[in-house]
Amino acid sequence: QRWTVEVFFRWVKQYLNVPTLFGTTENAVYNQLFAAFIAYVLLRWLYDQTKKQTNVSLSFISFVRRFFSGQLPLDWKSGMAAALFEYAQIYGRRMYNFG
Repeated sequence: QRWTVEVFFRWVKQYLNVPTLFGTTENAVYNQLFAAFIAYVLLRWLYDQTKKQTNVSLSFISFVRRFFSGQLPLDWKSGMAAALFEYAQIYGRRMYNFG
């Protein structure tokens, strides 16, 4: 079971981009991991939705790097806008200050 804990933390460090934990209390660790996991799930969802609508091929990690640096190809930006707009239409949400 100890090895599964090591594998879990390796996955957290690689995919959630949490190389170090900022707090030492149990609550601080849960909050940081939970926030990182929410960001990962949202980016993964956005990547999967946009991947269906674009012609440019990007891996997930390449997508995340370009997303945070603001260097996504125009196809991906327009695909993201379309996916978010479709989500807003389905669930009746308004998108303030988008675009």
